[in-house]
Formats: sequence, C-alpha cells, structure tokens
Amino acid sequence: MKTVFFAGLAAVAGLGVATGASAQDDDWEFQQDAARGIAIAAARYDAGQIVVVQCRDNKLTAVLAGLPTGEGPLHLSATRADGRSISQTLVSGGAPGAWRVSSPGRDIRFLRGGGLYSIQTTAGATPAVRASFDLPTQSANLDRVLTACGWATTDDRDLLADADVSRHDPDEESSGRRRVPTQRGATSRSPRREISVEALPPPPVIPDEQQVSCVVRDLHLRDCRADHPASAQDRDVVASVRELEGDQVYALNGTDAAANEGKVVRILGGRVTIIDYLATIPAR
Repeated sequence: MKTVFFAGLAAVAGLGVATGASAQDDDWEFQQDAARGIAIAAARYDAGQIVVVQCRDNKLTAVLAGLPTGEGPLHLSATRADGRSISQTLVSGGAPGAWRVSSPGRDIRFLRGGGLYSIQTTAGATPAVRASFDLPTQSANLDRVLTACGWATTDDRDLLADADVSRHDPDEESSGRRRVPTQRGATSRSPRREISVEALPPPPVIPDEQQVSCVVRDLHLRDCRADHPASAQDRDVVASVRELEGDQVYALNGTDAAANEGKVVRILGGRVTIIDYLATIPAR
C-alpha cells in the first residue's frame, strides 16, 4: 500500500490549498486525474494529521496519517458528531504514522457526517491512539471518490452493529498446526504431513472490492451479498456469496445468539487469491 499512500499524499500536496486548524471551506479538498484513473479527497490539519481518501485504478483506499507509529492492527472505537459510533480496524498504511482503514466503503461513508470525528484504541492497546478530526460539513467531493470506484454513497447495512462471532468453533481443540492433505495413489506415495501455521508466509491482501457481508440469523449467515455493487457479478464474489450463505457461526466473548441476532458480518473472499496463496507454501 506504500505506493497508493504516497500517490495520494503527493497529489494533495499539489492542491495548493492552505491548511488550517480544521479542514478548509465546507467540503473536502479534491483532485482528479481521469487519464490515470485517480480521484482524491483530503482533509488536512495544522498539527500535521491528514485524512486521504483515494480511488486509484478502481481500488478504494482511505489513510489517516500523522498518528503514532506501530505494527498494528489498531482496533478503534470511532464516534462522529451526531453521536453514532462504530468499531474500526486500521492496518499499516505503508509509511510511519500512516494507517489504512480495513473496510473502506463503510468507513469512508462514516466520514460523510462531517463535524467532529474521534477515534480511540481499546484499553491496553499498543500503540495507544486517541485523536479527533474536525471534518468538512459537506461531502460532495468525498462522494465523487466513492462513486469513481463504484461504491455506493449510502448503505443500510452501515447502520447495523458488527456481530461478535466466528466462523470457527472456539471450543474446538487447536494445536496451532493444521493438517494439509495430499493425494495418494499409484504414482504418489508421499506420506501425509503437517505444516506449522507459524511457518507459513503471510496471506495475500484480498481487494476490498471483494468484501461480502451477511446478517446473523439464529447463528447462521443469511442475506449474504457483495458490498461493492460494481463487483456483484464478479465470479469470485458470486462464489463467496453462495458459499457463505447459511454457514453456521459461533458467538464469542460471552455473547449468545440473541446478542448477535440481526448484526452484520463482513468477510473478504476470493477463491483465486486463496489458490495463489497455497502455491506459495514451501515444499517439504
């Protein structure tokens, strides 16, 4: 993501709009290069923080820069001026103090409320982050970036709380290792083997445009759908929707079926990406 971040920051620096104690004017700063497929909206602040939202090559990214450095991910509670709050996760944005939101469609729409946007990490988190941004009251330029990347500017599921569930039974015994089956036949006599999870390479980054959301009903995933309208017919996204629909989930952290009823689960899928990832596992 380093290239994406610096491309956005460099373009913002060239806008020539003076910074102030809060974002200038009533709307986000905006720049577009249609020939290169880039649209950027930004809000900058005297203390050095900057919020950059970018559509580049049909990929949506949002970065908060000027925050404490660390490895992450950062799990945040975010609140906006109208009192609405959500949980957000930030991952490394490719530069010190820069953090990228992990669910750009929903999280960028959350910024459309304008006014004070406050974020705070959970207790005991490292690094500890607490920051506030006085966002522009208008969001026409923010919407231009969203629509440039094929995202909707509103989504009813943004109002649903995140379910505290897992697709894997937390009560199952786990040794921290997983069994990888191998075919055995007349031409293959290799014994079955185990691969340590810790020895695996990091999984690839799946495009956010492949995000699927489902609503929890009686601890099963229902009404699964693509969150990125422009990707709704993508073969991998369609396959993910089909495979997730009806899956059982398991309540976490002392919650139960009633506590998670009607809440939303957001999942990144992509069958081809998974196959490519498995190909990177070293042979034993």
